[in-house]
Amino acid sequence: MEKLSPYFPLSFNVLPGDVKSLILTLIIYLVACAIMGVLNAVLGWIPLVGWLLRLIFSLVGLYCVAGMVLAVMKFFKTE
Repeated sequence: MEKLSPYFPLSFNVLPGDVKSLILTLIIYLVACAIMGVLNAVLGWIPLVGWLLRLIFSLVGLYCVAGMVLAVMKFFKTE
């Protein structure tokens, strides 16, 4: 799991058992997904660029979901 640390630095800032850091991290990821959703709705209608933007926004959404999962896993980690 530590190999993913450079790719998801925000998720690895969560301390095990610290609810405040977990909530803050999840909120940041959710806001990023919401902003991407709004941009997709606003710019997705452009015919030539719309499909490329949808692909990029989908990848960012997957990144956010993976980051949230890693944050929750780090929160519940018991070593």
